[in-house]
Amino acid sequence: MSQPKMFTEADLFKVLSDIGSMLPRKITVYLIGGCAMTFMGRKVATKDIDVVLDSTDGARDLVRALEQLRFKPVTRVTGTYYALGAFAIMQNSERMRFDVYNHQVCRALEISKGMKTRASFYQSFGKLDVYLMSPEDIFLFKGITERDTDFDDMRILNEVGLDWSAIEKECLSQTASGRWAYMLGTKLLDLRAKFYIESPIIKALLDHADVDLLTTVIGRILGNEERSFKEIAGSIRERYRYSDSWTRKQLRLLVRNRTIGKKTSGHTDYYYMMRVERKGRVAKMG
Repeated sequence: MSQPKMFTEADLFKVLSDIGSMLPRKITVYLIGGCAMTFMGRKVATKDIDVVLDSTDGARDLVRALEQLRFKPVTRVTGTYYALGAFAIMQNSERMRFDVYNHQVCRALEISKGMKTRASFYQSFGKLDVYLMSPEDIFLFKGITERDTDFDDMRILNEVGLDWSAIEKECLSQTASGRWAYMLGTKLLDLRAKFYIESPIIKALLDHADVDLLTTVIGRILGNEERSFKEIAGSIRERYRYSDSWTRKQLRLLVRNRTIGKKTSGHTDYYYMMRVERKGRVAKMG
């Protein structure tokens, strides 16, 4: 298999200038991958340009500009690249490729207000305003992919010096945070095994993922009803073959995390799902 062609900072600068001259109006893009790291001086070259926009109209304008520059859509995408869920993948005859994302990467990880705040303005190329995502957010995006090639970039980003608390906070604030916490946590374990990089957020991420999974499992049993410990434990035994003591331990954990509620009537404990309302208030479901 031939090696992918790599593009230098000069190549990237030229294509962004060309795009900016083709746009009908001003748009803002956020660079999140190897291109951003190249402009940061952390990579000599990159094989593709990962671009996130927070406007569907802007994404369409970018794709049209690329088409005018003789980029063509890549329609056959499989495996890990399919999972990334790009709005469009555009490539030219020199195999320079743009992966264009509209609001989301991996079909769910959203560009948030915090990410925009942490991003740094790089330069205007005509009508194209370019921002570089922070090292923390690039690290997060790479940490939730299934591409082995992202490990080296994560190692390089770690050498910059990362704000681990910002990575943890952003990951856990996302929709479907349990999934992302699990993916990032396990990727960090692999990073530790591969490069001996210690991350202080692994336990918090995997604990969050465990609670999220438990909430889903128990939530399916409870629905919008109150159920006794005996009913819950019986369902857990039947479906998953876990002991009553295991179930009681997990219920205590979820009560502490305020994802389920508990009340006692006589000698019987009853449990019910909680829902989070605005401003962090928690209320009973049903």
